[in-house]
Amino acid sequence: MSTDNCILGRQTFPPPLRSPGSSKSSTRHSSNGSNASLPTIAEVPEDVDTQGDPYVKIGFHGVLESSYCTGFAILAAIGGFALGYNQGLMPVSLITEQIITQFPQIDLNFLAAITQLGGFLGALIMGSVADHCARKRSIGIAAVVFISGFVFQTISMNYTMLVVARLVGGIAIGMLSVITPIYISEISPPEIRGSLLVLTDVLIALGTMASFWISVATGHMDGEEIWRLPFVFLVIPGLILGIGAICMPFSPRWLASRFENQQALYCLSKLRQLCPDNCKVQNEWMEIRVEVAYQREITEARHPLLQGKSYINGIKLELQLWLDCFKTRYWYRTHVGIGVMFFQQFVGVKALAYNVPILLGTLGVSIDIQIATPGIFAAVHLLGALTCLWTIDTFGRKRVLISGSSLMLVCLIIIAGLNSKFSDNWSSHPDAGWCCVGISILCILAFGASWSPVSWALPSEVFPSTLRVKGGALSACSYWLYDFLSSLVTRSLFSKSKWGTYAFFAGFCLLSAFWAAHFVPETTGRKLEEIYKLFGDTEELVREGQKKTDIRRTLANEYAPEPFISPGGTPTNGFRFV
Repeated sequence: MSTDNCILGRQTFPPPLRSPGSSKSSTRHSSNGSNASLPTIAEVPEDVDTQGDPYVKIGFHGVLESSYCTGFAILAAIGGFALGYNQGLMPVSLITEQIITQFPQIDLNFLAAITQLGGFLGALIMGSVADHCARKRSIGIAAVVFISGFVFQTISMNYTMLVVARLVGGIAIGMLSVITPIYISEISPPEIRGSLLVLTDVLIALGTMASFWISVATGHMDGEEIWRLPFVFLVIPGLILGIGAICMPFSPRWLASRFENQQALYCLSKLRQLCPDNCKVQNEWMEIRVEVAYQREITEARHPLLQGKSYINGIKLELQLWLDCFKTRYWYRTHVGIGVMFFQQFVGVKALAYNVPILLGTLGVSIDIQIATPGIFAAVHLLGALTCLWTIDTFGRKRVLISGSSLMLVCLIIIAGLNSKFSDNWSSHPDAGWCCVGISILCILAFGASWSPVSWALPSEVFPSTLRVKGGALSACSYWLYDFLSSLVTRSLFSKSKWGTYAFFAGFCLLSAFWAAHFVPETTGRKLEEIYKLFGDTEELVREGQKKTDIRRTLANEYAPEPFISPGGTPTNGFRFV
């Protein structure tokens, strides 16, 4: 293939390819009815394995090879850094003598709950915003809210202002917890999509670690700077994310959903670092368009009376799309998204973070080391997440989750046994105490290498294009809800029995392994448009596959009808199934 036309810096397209044996013109009708010259998809025969020619290799080599896409994935993952920084900031900066003196009524648990409430609300908001705005614009909006919230936290003059600022900051974090993995999943090549999605968790762990050590470094200052300065640093990732959002490419899948097909092809070719007329790019571009046309038809068939362009119809359709996530066709996907977040919070990590500093105190460790424990855990978490950059696409999501659950189960059983025997007198059995600490660190490592990163990856993969943001939003909402509930449960259980608490979470580890083995779909290596094959019964899959094949063949044969306009005025690219 000639490289003369591989000029990706401008929105220019090479002479269109033709279908095999075709001599027709490749002029097509655009979504607004005007003629536009678009490259034609060369139809791939049914007996040809289109997966046999990947964009890049799996693993680190592929991540480095796809440098353009990886760079923007890292930029988007700064939203994860903001989330981790915010979470790591709470335990250290808000319990200093200076802030307690200025705000004597401060309640750390209440402020944490306010942040979690903000995260829940922000996730719901983003579930609607990201479908109407571009993905990159949604990131920019979240960055502006994020900067506003933490500027007000920095300059808070009274407790009410601090609480409101924490709520606004939580809303921004909640918005980013939805849109960050969605954007990364939609721009990534299927071979390294998992690795790039893991970057979200890598940056979360890095943000948690950075916020902790920055808070420790400012802890030697006098005056209000001891707690205000760590908030100032939060503006930096917000500014990087906000400015970076301007430079980010649009999601080609979002552009296709708006029938901006030429721009979708242009963005896709830049992300893949290939010419627009490259067969792999052309084939993926076609599959994206087929998916958009099919999902739009499904939506119109399910909600035919809500297609009018009135404000009321728009609100009703938006609510119906939220409800569709819980209906028969999609409930399994929603269950996967919510379930993976549930087990992320209930496999015992909160218990370790809560009890290990106390255990270190009974072993005679200095108060400085006890305070440093969250920072050490964050570093171990980061190390585990870095290993997942390779394992998630090499071994698959299911194996990573099952392996993580199994190792954590063994760790928690041992910790429960040690606590049942020695927790009343750790000082007399220091060897057992340090063994407990070491196994706790191993458990954190297993969590960081499995459930933590994979839980951010799966929800952004399993939903179809029309419900991807709403499904991701429901998963993120469940994350914030379960984060709140797990904190309450952990504190309540520890007040009754330490070993019983670890046994309780060990039971959830066992349950999580069973759930991952029997209910989690293996999305590794599949394009987002192929995920539907993992859900539904055989008859439904055959019917859906046949309809998509019909659409693809029609486009490949250069059938160019005028765009069909539904009674509600919705263009469907000329395809309508009854």
